[in-house]
Amino acid sequence: MFPDMRSAFARPGFVSFKTETLPEDFAKRSIFARTVAVSLGKIETDQSDQLATEVWKIAAEHHLFVNRVHVFGRDPFPVGEHDFEPHIPLELVSLHRQIVGQSPNVKFMGIGAEDMFHSGQSGETVLDVVQVDSNLFFVGTHTITDASPIHARHAGGMLPMAMPDDAVSRAYQKFYEGLLWSGFVLRNGDRCLDIGASPGGCSQFLLQQGVRVFGVDPGEIHPAVGTHPHFTHVRSRIRDTKRALFHDVRWITADMNVAPNYTLDVLEEAVTNTNHSIRGLLFTLKLTRWQLADKLPMLLDRIRTWGFADARIKQLVFNRQEVMVAVGSEDTLPHHKEYNGNTSSLKPNRNQP
Repeated sequence: MFPDMRSAFARPGFVSFKTETLPEDFAKRSIFARTVAVSLGKIETDQSDQLATEVWKIAAEHHLFVNRVHVFGRDPFPVGEHDFEPHIPLELVSLHRQIVGQSPNVKFMGIGAEDMFHSGQSGETVLDVVQVDSNLFFVGTHTITDASPIHARHAGGMLPMAMPDDAVSRAYQKFYEGLLWSGFVLRNGDRCLDIGASPGGCSQFLLQQGVRVFGVDPGEIHPAVGTHPHFTHVRSRIRDTKRALFHDVRWITADMNVAPNYTLDVLEEAVTNTNHSIRGLLFTLKLTRWQLADKLPMLLDRIRTWGFADARIKQLVFNRQEVMVAVGSEDTLPHHKEYNGNTSSLKPNRNQP
């Protein structure tokens, strides 16, 4: 995909490349990159005071005027392994405060720069401090633009979101992040078809956004979702479902534990039966074998034959061995805007002590 880039230093969850120029669309086209920065140097120390001093030395050497500092580390395990969920540890939150406190231009930083969980603003220059090992840090930089992926606005790509205590499954969190990433805006009363809905995590999130959900799955649906007045459980396989159900559907979501081509077969058939009412689709593709990652460009080409204006693939922060796909019609663009739907019932993901 990027033939002019050569592999350099790497650890699980952290990779670097040597290149003369970084492609402008590198972040968007990198399916598995959570956040992207241009490297400025590395620091080896286990002393936080020395680290902060060295960080600003590197920034000065590159004549960098910094609006914001992001401090984060690589994940110690894949998502779900040893019950691990991605987050920024408290010790790195504390380290961020120390680095910002020693900034030579702290009074002129961006709005909310002292709060690492505050969303970065377009036009800001970010200094990235990445903990690769306990005493090894890489320092880099990236600039936020209107066209930047939403993850570029947040430290380590960690969006300010959390799964509420009453969520019925992890699908709630995956599709919450997916909707933020896609930029899709759901409207009250929209009809949404949720394929593979059991036990109801995705449907639960959608219902909180004010849409009407038809959950298609032969399996059980959690009572908290099944009893919702705007939820209808269609207890069958999608291919056995009456086609009248597809009429006037605005959105399709899917999270099926099957091979990617089967998921696309199902969705392609659904799209052709919706009477051209679909505004967008948001769904996962399971990488039952990691080798399937090589097939993703080909799968994306197939999705683009469905006739939508926008189609993207990304492994999001809370995805496991899977990727999220967003497919949108012309009226869902531009997709870089922050999601402004109903999130009043959600808890903000604040990791401060």
